[in-house]
Amino acid sequence: METTLTLADKSGVADARRRAVQMAQSLGLAEKAQADAALIVTEAATNILKYAGHGEIVLKSAEEGGASSLDVIALDRGPGIVNLGAACSDGFSTGGSLGAGLGTIARHSALFDIYSVTGNGTALFARVADKPATKLSPFQVGARSTPKLGQDVSGDAWAVRHTPDSMWVTLLDGLGHGPLAAEASRRAVDVFMAADPVALPADVMRDVHSGIKATRGAVMAIAKFEPASAVLSFAGIGNIVSVVHTGDSAQHLLSMDGTVGYNMRAVRPGEARWIPGSVFIATTDGLSTRWNLSRHPGLTNRHPSLIASVLHRDFARDADDATVVVVKAI
Repeated sequence: METTLTLADKSGVADARRRAVQMAQSLGLAEKAQADAALIVTEAATNILKYAGHGEIVLKSAEEGGASSLDVIALDRGPGIVNLGAACSDGFSTGGSLGAGLGTIARHSALFDIYSVTGNGTALFARVADKPATKLSPFQVGARSTPKLGQDVSGDAWAVRHTPDSMWVTLLDGLGHGPLAAEASRRAVDVFMAADPVALPADVMRDVHSGIKATRGAVMAIAKFEPASAVLSFAGIGNIVSVVHTGDSAQHLLSMDGTVGYNMRAVRPGEARWIPGSVFIATTDGLSTRWNLSRHPGLTNRHPSLIASVLHRDFARDADDATVVVVKAI
């Protein structure tokens, strides 16, 4: 469940607040969490209009450790925040207000993070939940996905699968756009989710190739994360860009030419080191092929939902379905 709300004037604040409460209700969150959602969205939307003039609020459902939650992501391309630490303290303001906005959002969030670069906008993440997750995962996952402008459905798809000793992630881009592309990606996800949990990504890729031959096909990346062995196993077919950042190093994971379900010739297995702090980023070609983190110092230190949302904000193209998936090792 996800919705994106564009903010251009004050009327958008009330609409965003109403939609946040409705989504919190639909997720079964208690009245206090609903009130928290209303307050967070109101403060975030007001700040966007005050300091950036326009932006957007993304509302999406999430689940971690068996607990449902509502994630709020606020994005703008405004002047950014010069002193982020001070701005998150109550009483700080550059706009003549009481300065309680960011501090209030943080206190009413089960999880809070913010990223801002002077001259390059601000992105805020807040999770609203009835209670903290009871079982903490060794992974954090975030994504941002939008269809081509004018399309109701996206031909991109992504999925996460947990097994006792590992986590699997896949990202797909169905050939073309619209419902037929979406059908190819959906069928590929079905095969991926049913795959043998002890298989390797290359094996699963071959299963998907056999399983979606009746569709128009897709390009696909599959990653298997195994914390115990500190290894990320990978297989990719087509033009999905996949990178692992660990510390100051970045490793690009190799995808082979072809289309899954159509003309896949060879699958070449790949590996990368996977340790606490490692960040895996995968993007479809709806993002500029020149995307990189040079304009975004410190972004990989942030929550994956912020990483995905900032990259999507700055590099996505309206002329194509665009998806970013980010996994971070805790």
